[in-house]
Amino acid sequence: MPMDTRPFENERTLAAHRENGSLDEFHRSYADAVASVESELGASHSLWIDGRWVETDETYTVTSPADENLEIGRFAAGGSDEVDRAVAAASDAFDEWRGTHWRERAEMFRRAAEVMRERKFELAATLTLENGKNRAEAMADVDEGIDFLRFYARELERNDGYEYDTGEPTPGQHCTNALEPFGVFAVVGPFNFPFAIFCGMLSGALLTGNTAVAKPASATPLIAHRAVEILVEAGVPDGVVNLVTGSGRAVGQPLVEHEDVAGAVFTGSRTVGRSIRRTFFDLEKSGPVIAELGGKNPVIVTANADLEKAVSGVRNGAFGYSGQKCSATSRVYVDERVIEAFTDRLVDATEELVIDRPRAEDAFVSPLIDDDALDRYVEICEAAREVGTIRTGGRVVAGGDGSGGSGAEDRTGDLSAGRFVEPTVVTGVPHDHELARDEHFVPFVTVHPVSGLDEAITKANDSSYGLCAGLFSEDEAEIDAWFERIESGMCYVNREQSATTGALVQAQPFGGWKASGTTSKFAGGYWYLPQFLREQSRTVVGDVGRR
Repeated sequence: MPMDTRPFENERTLAAHRENGSLDEFHRSYADAVASVESELGASHSLWIDGRWVETDETYTVTSPADENLEIGRFAAGGSDEVDRAVAAASDAFDEWRGTHWRERAEMFRRAAEVMRERKFELAATLTLENGKNRAEAMADVDEGIDFLRFYARELERNDGYEYDTGEPTPGQHCTNALEPFGVFAVVGPFNFPFAIFCGMLSGALLTGNTAVAKPASATPLIAHRAVEILVEAGVPDGVVNLVTGSGRAVGQPLVEHEDVAGAVFTGSRTVGRSIRRTFFDLEKSGPVIAELGGKNPVIVTANADLEKAVSGVRNGAFGYSGQKCSATSRVYVDERVIEAFTDRLVDATEELVIDRPRAEDAFVSPLIDDDALDRYVEICEAAREVGTIRTGGRVVAGGDGSGGSGAEDRTGDLSAGRFVEPTVVTGVPHDHELARDEHFVPFVTVHPVSGLDEAITKANDSSYGLCAGLFSEDEAEIDAWFERIESGMCYVNREQSATTGALVQAQPFGGWKASGTTSKFAGGYWYLPQFLREQSRTVVGDVGRR
């Protein structure tokens, strides 16, 4: 098969329907899929180990964050015994899988991507019901998962399976250089992109010849089941991919501590990621910990900014999926000459956002994923009232009309069965206060005055995180200065659609500097796959080494 040299094209389902004038078709297909998926909810789901469904004595129930009365399903709660069994299966499958030609592995993942394309509305509907994303966010999640599979398969092919002929440094001495898989990978996924990131991490491990034991977030196991089922349907052999659902303590911890787990790939909190790194160091594991660990993403608005663009970018970046993204805009540094006008416009634009069940066509603000997130929102809003000024938001939604109360106990009315809160804009919080420094993962953004670009960059960089950053300015010198000095892995200028979120595979590889990641090599980029491989230099002396 000749190598595909065409420019990579992202999936972009909703945008394609919009451009083709077929939005009605998109909305009909989505609504039909929601109805179909909802009719099948509530079933029991086992573990997937060595090509077999495995039941456990204990189960746990997942309900929708938009409606606690909607049962997603009952899921097997794995433990250390099931982890041992899954790791053993992955270990046994490793030699045959690593020996499978890389072209064959790539073809399997292309087939899986095609199945995902055929089922994309079903997958998006599953996301909406299970993790609360609106239809635009849910479809973008599915599109990104498809893009990861297609792009990584293409990269494996473009690099000839990462084996290179390095020539003859001296007569009769022939050398090659190859990247080889490590073994069994622990793949631990997040709730907020439970399809895209889960598929991206899993395909990174498997395409490169490793085997895997995957643990999805406890809140989003159903979409992980769907992803693994598609990989199996596409031909991934028994034992190569194993799925163990359950809690982080019961499954995640024994998985990363297992003596036969060679590497780990993880997306989630900095605390957990650092714990995994310490575990690998303490156990003297030689394989990598590939982790993306969150952000506290700054945006700068200069006096030369187009305020309409800035307001749109900050609003969408801060409140898309209710701020439950590591890339969410969370602190904004605004030139004092324009801060009043910017903040007033941001408040007005935020109050226009629709809070509704995510299946609704015009819904924007999503429910929070669990009670811990809801409690955290209430707590930080109470703190914000003490140290600053809440310009809008700060309340848990009590009814379908968007009216609010002061706490979770006030939730009543049409949305009372879900965890809906108001997107919140806060001013007057000191730059060094924890509200402006800690990652909250809720719809909450702080706005701070600065004297100019120099102070803004200094404060933007004054963070242990370095994931995403945004700038709004129409001045080329300011843009150049910002790119030169900003300490962030992902940098966006004048991005009206979202100041810091919404990266596309290949075009905008996703990852961070400083404490936001462990490798400084980004998902969806050209240097992602080699992280799952170890280098081997091969030298053969004599004619037998010639090829």
